[in-house]
Amino acid sequence: MTTRPALGTLAATTAGDSDEYDRERLLAQYHRERARRALVLDSIRAHLDEQPSPRAVRASARRWVADLLAIAEKVAKNKMEHPE
Repeated sequence: MTTRPALGTLAATTAGDSDEYDRERLLAQYHRERARRALVLDSIRAHLDEQPSPRAVRASARRWVADLLAIAEKVAKNKMEHPE
């Protein structure tokens, strides 16, 4: 097992080491994001499966969508007011 330098340090000895480290870091980030998405979608699916009728499933899905869009609007507004 190889050790990795702490984030923010310039300890890589060659460009190849640095590129490999960056690739591994991006790949790990990609897997974390996919796992988070899968957990969220599985949670929503479980909630929809608990609904008693097709009509209730659709109504619940519409509420999920409305809530998600409201969150997205708040986040987008915050990013416009406080750009990084």
